[in-house]
Amino acid sequence: MSEDQESGAELSRRQFLRRTAVAGAVVTVGLGASLPVAAAAAVPQDTPSTFFSTVSIEESGTYAAPGSDGDLWANCWADDDSTYAANGDGRGFSDQPFKDIVMNRIDGTPESGLSGVKLAEADQIGTVWGDPTQYNRKPTGMVCVDGVLYVAVQDLKSGANAFDDVPNASISRSDDHGRTWQKTSQPMFTDHRFTTIFFLDFGKDSRNAGYALGPLDAGFVYAYGLDWNWRDSNTNTVPDPVDVYLARVPRHAVQQRSQWEFFTGTRNHRPTWSRKIQDKVAVLHDPTRRFTQPLPGKSGDLTVISQGGVLYNRPLDRYIYTSWTDPTFEFYESPTPWGPWKRFLSHDFGLVEWYEMGDRTHTPKNGGYATTIPSKYVSHDGQLMWVQSNWWKAPVPTPEANYNFNLRRLRVTPYRPTIPVNHPNSHDNLARSGADVTPIQVSAHYAHSSYYNDGDRTRSEDSYDGAVKSLDFWGYAFSRSYRMNRLVYTTGTMFPDGGWFASGPRVQVRQNFDWVDVRHLRITPDYPHSSSAGANVPYTISFETTWGDGVRVVGQPGGASTFTSIAELEVYLDN
Repeated sequence: MSEDQESGAELSRRQFLRRTAVAGAVVTVGLGASLPVAAAAAVPQDTPSTFFSTVSIEESGTYAAPGSDGDLWANCWADDDSTYAANGDGRGFSDQPFKDIVMNRIDGTPESGLSGVKLAEADQIGTVWGDPTQYNRKPTGMVCVDGVLYVAVQDLKSGANAFDDVPNASISRSDDHGRTWQKTSQPMFTDHRFTTIFFLDFGKDSRNAGYALGPLDAGFVYAYGLDWNWRDSNTNTVPDPVDVYLARVPRHAVQQRSQWEFFTGTRNHRPTWSRKIQDKVAVLHDPTRRFTQPLPGKSGDLTVISQGGVLYNRPLDRYIYTSWTDPTFEFYESPTPWGPWKRFLSHDFGLVEWYEMGDRTHTPKNGGYATTIPSKYVSHDGQLMWVQSNWWKAPVPTPEANYNFNLRRLRVTPYRPTIPVNHPNSHDNLARSGADVTPIQVSAHYAHSSYYNDGDRTRSEDSYDGAVKSLDFWGYAFSRSYRMNRLVYTTGTMFPDGGWFASGPRVQVRQNFDWVDVRHLRITPDYPHSSSAGANVPYTISFETTWGDGVRVVGQPGGASTFTSIAELEVYLDN
């Protein structure tokens, strides 16, 4: 029986039972009392997700769609098999004049090649509701449902305190695949509430909604929203977003503000809704800040909740929210649209200078903003995704600077419990034993995480990222468990302001997602905790035989800039 032939009632029952079995263990307390999911989401966000065993993201965009110009690129996969994307501040897929918003159609895939065409621009798409001398338009989300395209457009501050105020938003509709747009006569969302909107992406023409939610709940379009601003307020003129809210609206009434209802919690493991926006509660609350102690001359203290996207990954049966801080990517996963959400990736690109494609001195490296995962490009097993993000480098962006429709690979491996079965072999470096090895570190300054896993003890990477760090590590995550009892850590380059461990290094293994110190650790030769550790010096670290699906050397980084360096990290199981 195909998914289209499956009984709607049975599909709804099966999906409901499966999802509540996962969510219920987290949100139910006492004698059957149900906490709002907002309370469940308040579990410390440093609690790791246990859904993936390995996660890797490329350090820079690796595929830029030819002829594209602009940023943001809110997108959706439509019924005609094309991807539609709205860019801000650029020319879109054209050589025409710069506009604050442009609508585009994109065909192909990253593997086959992408091509695009501009369809509409500026006033043809949306309205600036505020003072046009103080605000301009920015696209924040797109969705296709029943062959109809919708784009969310917000007023974003320009001029003084630019990018730090979002008072209004609305949604425009296209019935002819992006050529013409029907705008609302007034803003749908005002007073800074729910004014950064991005839709839940259920794949081609939203067809996975029925599979994920069942026919009853699939009759709605779902959207996430932020209050006040689209990301951290750099000028602190408005509150920083720390909450993500969820709303839904019947498919036929997306532009009717009175039909919208907002998530207010759960009752008996089912979501509850209210049409009063003041009743809304967060599905994700995360007050975490990154780079709270930047080095002199660097700025930081950035909140992690920002305009991004939420994808339903059908092969993995998981919802993925992609957020960012410019110097970091912050990705979360959940079994339901309303949580509980847990972070599965925090990738540090550093407060240091981002390196462009075509830079002959460095390996390309850049973070970015407005992160989304276009659903058309997800692999059949769901484990390879392409993240779209942008960055801009003054004074003028160029194609090498990633100011375009730009993609990078995200690879994940779902966690499955395994029993370590490897046998002692003092010559078998587990770090080079196969494709299931993923290097992990606080930060790779030059985007050379592969260096300490290539067998070459002469090439060096370091963890300088412009921040004061109290903890640093280098290691690996594996897709299965291994036994081990010896590492060989080869230092990298020593610098006047860092490159060594000030304390440690000690060794930890990952067991059931907890990092556990090994026992009876011995380092040969003695590690000096200063620059006299030397460059490209191997240190053998032996310990009692243990097991894990991850291993790392960890300690306090040394020097005025608090970073360490590495050339190679080998992992062995000796007799």
